[in-house]
Amino acid sequence: MKKTILFALLIALSACAHIDPSITDQTKVYTDSPVRKSPLQVAVHPKGRQYSPLTAYFHSFIIQQENSDSAQLSIAFAQIFSNAWLEERLFTVMEFNPDNTYQGVNTALQRAKRLGADLTIVGFVPYFYSGHTLDDTAITIQINIYDTKSATLLWTMLQAGRIETKRPDDYFYFMHEYRMTDAPFNKIIRAIAADMAVPLKGWLPSPDSNYNFARTASDVTANLTGAPVVVPAATGQDLPPDMSAQTTPAPAAPTGPAADLLRPQVNGVNLDIQFDFDKDTIRPESYPLLDALGEALNTQQLKGRSIIVGGHTDSRGDDAYNLALSKRRANAVKAYLVNKWGVAQDLIEAVGFGKTRPIAAGSTTEAMRKNRRVEIRLAG
Repeated sequence: MKKTILFALLIALSACAHIDPSITDQTKVYTDSPVRKSPLQVAVHPKGRQYSPLTAYFHSFIIQQENSDSAQLSIAFAQIFSNAWLEERLFTVMEFNPDNTYQGVNTALQRAKRLGADLTIVGFVPYFYSGHTLDDTAITIQINIYDTKSATLLWTMLQAGRIETKRPDDYFYFMHEYRMTDAPFNKIIRAIAADMAVPLKGWLPSPDSNYNFARTASDVTANLTGAPVVVPAATGQDLPPDMSAQTTPAPAAPTGPAADLLRPQVNGVNLDIQFDFDKDTIRPESYPLLDALGEALNTQQLKGRSIIVGGHTDSRGDDAYNLALSKRRANAVKAYLVNKWGVAQDLIEAVGFGKTRPIAAGSTTEAMRKNRRVEIRLAG
């Protein structure tokens, strides 16, 4: 019976490990030493959820433990962490500049403001120990996330991780040995970053949301409330020219680890609002579409509800200019709704995304027109 159990254990280990078979010596089974993590501590977090995707500036880490290589380590550790968060798709844009050394939170906030980032991410390393492949390796990371505009601290998260050396397990018929990775900090930091991404995903909507285009008040109402769009019966009239995004099916549900994380579902709609070139002046041909929006916002389902008006631009021009232009265009739509349709100003938040969230690839006239859209999101 014991032989059977040991054989079954050997088979189970061989499925996820390296085996070094030998005729004369004891067979050895190798597995990588796992990352052990402390429970994630979230000391500060926002109330409620975020309705609009955000951009972020990721600053170099602050090494609080005295060390002669602090400058290099601050960049290296932050680079690993930021790369892991880029893979998580938390923000529409997250910029990391390895040339910026830490000179205080205020300096980091000023750099984020110059970049137009919504959030400023600052990391601290109060403790680390490097054993490479011979001894334990450990690191503790604290992440602070600030609202760039107000300098308000939104998030504080802390977690420690460790990879330990372990003595081999001798099962008589075979030896189970634990192999130390040659890049322990990379493994630990990525594991911590993945854990810290979980609460952020519960707060932030997906930056890849792609809403339908609407042309009528009923379309706007249906998309903002999540109600099914009622398609009128055929009357023999020609259909209007189609915007391909309107008939694009919803993105497939995520698979793998991302499928286990439920991100906030925010209803929204795209509008093909046209402006004068390089200006925030709405073209008259777009007035009927804005009137459809105003009519929808005064219906029983939407009256008194808060919305976010997001301006987008195409890929021409630099980032900072497009960000400012898209914000001005969003404000122009807000002014139209307030002045003509009596929507309360405090119910409308105008934001600019610039060219950070295109929905059509390429530089054709049609693709750029789709990207120069106005996005409406329900925010309460």
